[in-house]
Amino acid sequence: MMKKTTVLLLLAVLTFAIVPMARTTDAPNFNLPMDVMIYREQLAANFEDTMTTENGLTEEIPFWVDMVDAEVAEDGEGVYVAVLDTGLLSMWPWLFSEANVAWELGKGFTHDVWWDDDLQDFWWGDLRDDRGFLTDDFMGSGHGTHVVSTIIGYNYNDLFWVRGVAPKATIIPVLVLDAWMVPYPGGTALFAGGTNEMVAAGINYIADLAETLDGPVIISMSLGGPYPSRLIENAIKYAIRNDVIVVASAGNEGYDGMGWPGAYPQVISCAMAGWTEQWIGYPARWWLNDVAENLNTPDYWGNNWQLFLDYLSSRPNKDLGQKAWHLDVTTPGAAIVGPYKPYFSYAAGYYYLWGTSMAAPHTSGIAALVLQNHPKTRQEDMEQILKTAAAGLPMASDGSLALDVPGWLYYFWWYGKDWGSGFLQADTALFVASDKSN
Repeated sequence: MMKKTTVLLLLAVLTFAIVPMARTTDAPNFNLPMDVMIYREQLAANFEDTMTTENGLTEEIPFWVDMVDAEVAEDGEGVYVAVLDTGLLSMWPWLFSEANVAWELGKGFTHDVWWDDDLQDFWWGDLRDDRGFLTDDFMGSGHGTHVVSTIIGYNYNDLFWVRGVAPKATIIPVLVLDAWMVPYPGGTALFAGGTNEMVAAGINYIADLAETLDGPVIISMSLGGPYPSRLIENAIKYAIRNDVIVVASAGNEGYDGMGWPGAYPQVISCAMAGWTEQWIGYPARWWLNDVAENLNTPDYWGNNWQLFLDYLSSRPNKDLGQKAWHLDVTTPGAAIVGPYKPYFSYAAGYYYLWGTSMAAPHTSGIAALVLQNHPKTRQEDMEQILKTAAAGLPMASDGSLALDVPGWLYYFWWYGKDWGSGFLQADTALFVASDKSN
């Protein structure tokens, strides 16, 4: 049966080059907005023609992995991380080690969308589960590929291997965000994002699959929308009952509040921080610079801390019924480099991306390191472990001066618990988990 459907916005880059979504006066009730919640992208480098494998490449540690002290003995081996997102670029076997991607478990959910001349409106078909996990080479986004690259690392043009937070975790790619080009009498409408049905189906799929797998499972969602969904919340509760750890981005709406599902109290949510010295050395490969061992030390700009909370990182909004404790932790999310392409474009390459979408895979990766040693950890305990670990590094409340793009000096400010419990680091999380198990 044809039906309209509620949408869930992707926390993805609003690119200046993207064609705005078409809206027609004939279909005022159809509402599938373009990406609005990751707010910046910048090309770092093009893909080169030579494509072999990562074998024999030296490993480099990017600043975001250094920030969270993920160069630890644990590597996430034996832990599954289901990335519910836009799927993977078709070139993923070159970018990632195939041993790290359970492609045979990958799945995609979508709808058919068309223009109905009789109804003078866009309409959606029933949910399909045969979409596959590969994003469309032109219409689709590399957002999910970028998220995966933060977790397990990636091949940088056969020059070196960029380390991930949990480099031996196993990724299950699940496409729950798609793109459509739909002809209609006025031209062609471009739609991108996902529906509550698509996301809930992805969560339920992993929840059922988890019972058959030989290791613990995490769901990582770098997505969100402005309204809660009972369908998605019920799916999350089902996943948690099946011992799946659920992580989601907080959103990029600043003081306008957190997005859902990150705003649900049972979900582990994450805000986004940057490193105040992250652009020093530009245009060289500054993103491979070493980070100070202690982030609460003076930096190049005279700040007492080397962290800033990005001004668009969502904070709980009491007018929406959100409590301070609904936001759990903060992890890196500013100028994270990885493989990506914008919607409706062939311009694939390595991009700097900003957003809480980039924070979620850091949090999921750290959770994978914890589960490697403590595989029976359940959602409530994992949330407490990560929040306790983050509380050991509370961010300053007096603002920070930093470059956020080359040549642009910003003053970032925030209050009280806008960062949740604090800045999360892997070594501290492992220590807290071990202490809790004793």
